[in-house]
Amino acid sequence: MRHHRRIFAYLFLLIITAASSALAAQSGPLKTRLDNGLTVIIEEEHSAPVVSVQMWVKVGSADEIDKHAGISHVFEHMLFKGTATKKVGEVANMIESVGGEINAYTSFDNTVYYTTVPSRHFATGLDVISDSIQNSAFDPEELAKELDVVLEEIRMNEDRPERNLFKSLLGNAFAAHPYKRPTIGSVESVKSITRQNLLDTFKKWYVPNNMMLVIAGDVDADSALASVKEAFKNFKKKREPHAKRAVEPEQKELKTDVLGMDVKEARLGMAFHIPEVRDTDTFALDVLQIVLAGGETSRLVKRIKIDEQLVYGITAYPMSLKNPGLFFMTATLETKNIDATIAATIEEMERLRRHGPKFDELERAKFNIESDFVYSRETMGGIASKLGYYETLLGDPIYEKQYVENIRKVTAEDIQRVVGRYLTEQNMTMTALVPTGDKAAITTDQLAKTVSTASGAAKTMFASEKETGEKTTKVVLENGITLIVKEVHANPTVAFYAVFPGGLRFEESGKNGIGNFTASMLTRGTSKRTREELAKETDEMAGGVGGLSGWNSTGVSGKFL
Repeated sequence: MRHHRRIFAYLFLLIITAASSALAAQSGPLKTRLDNGLTVIIEEEHSAPVVSVQMWVKVGSADEIDKHAGISHVFEHMLFKGTATKKVGEVANMIESVGGEINAYTSFDNTVYYTTVPSRHFATGLDVISDSIQNSAFDPEELAKELDVVLEEIRMNEDRPERNLFKSLLGNAFAAHPYKRPTIGSVESVKSITRQNLLDTFKKWYVPNNMMLVIAGDVDADSALASVKEAFKNFKKKREPHAKRAVEPEQKELKTDVLGMDVKEARLGMAFHIPEVRDTDTFALDVLQIVLAGGETSRLVKRIKIDEQLVYGITAYPMSLKNPGLFFMTATLETKNIDATIAATIEEMERLRRHGPKFDELERAKFNIESDFVYSRETMGGIASKLGYYETLLGDPIYEKQYVENIRKVTAEDIQRVVGRYLTEQNMTMTALVPTGDKAAITTDQLAKTVSTASGAAKTMFASEKETGEKTTKVVLENGITLIVKEVHANPTVAFYAVFPGGLRFEESGKNGIGNFTASMLTRGTSKRTREELAKETDEMAGGVGGLSGWNSTGVSGKFL
């Protein structure tokens, strides 16, 4: 069974590699910048009669002023609520009537409007996007309704423990940068938003030179581009709207927070400042998230959830953004297990910093990331989203190829370096969200003390070990054989040496050379395997065994994966 699993894994790797190679071999999408500044990216994909049309607007919650926080999200709610030529509800009906879907979302850095339709109705999808983005009516009655909807969303979020945990971590980790605000805004800020505010936002941000249109699917690129030019021929270029965002100062000490809520299980969150998405450390941080909590064999899941049963669930993920973001680790658990979970997490981070991941951990993480890229291309929306994300944040729609190549290059030393640089006590923000009845039993000072104690204990634990991660153990077995094991995790191989006193020093003059002769006979067959069987078995494992005889010793050696 184990042999079959190895074959299946190997075949799957070949499939993934072939698919990745196929992606790399494609001529790539058509990228054009119209005279009005609108960037247009079109990728032909004829595997299904479907097309995705997405408009990426380079404005998000991080571009808002505090007074009107959440206006980008309100704007998202309003854009498809009718235009000068389409009544309220008509936009959605047009898409639904042809079997398509339409929606939008807001992030810190972008607002995205998208529709997916059968490719024969591409003209309808393009018309809906182009008309809405240029001529949205912002009907006053609809605005009043949507403001109520957004306010209800905010109130619902206040009852969700995960949202409160995330809000606390962001608000405490960021002192100056607008990433500290929730994208949805607050009750006070949303209530203050007027139709005139929306019109001002529309005029400032929704200009062609601040937008990117992505089309992916069963279309002809040249024909689609001609349609785009016609749809946006009256869209005029305006002044660059972006202003410099506040720069977040370096965090120099641990920040902690404790929240009480009417919940059954507690939540624990840790956040660490990381660089912007353009930074080369992003690749190692993306691999690190899989090593830490990507599946049941990952460090934290296996130890803290499965083996020690301290948590019900645990995650790790980087929030890599246009500006420096955060690396999160969150867990759902009982309040009584918070201290032990913190200690175990810090110990595993220190272990990674000292020794790095093992070869199989590293390869599994890379394999999972690359697989995700292949699977993301199964839908036209997935293809368009990748193109839009990389173009808006990195200025390169085909950055995917470069990203995957850099993921493959991540080493164990890279993981050690990013853990040591970013996952530190002074760079950590921690929040414990506990049931109301438990809040009195846990304090911010207690959290800080737990972190400090755990950090000191972890450093002491590994202080006597070499920074290289090499560890040597010596054991005398019951039969008297001395066994020495040296762990070296830099390469996925294992070498064996079984040696005895012997060799030239023990040979009689009349039998000179008998040591080498005997050593050569050790691999010519055993009581269990013939010479051919032994050779075949070692060859199938891409390994080998051989006899050895020197000045003072004789024996046998072997090397295998």
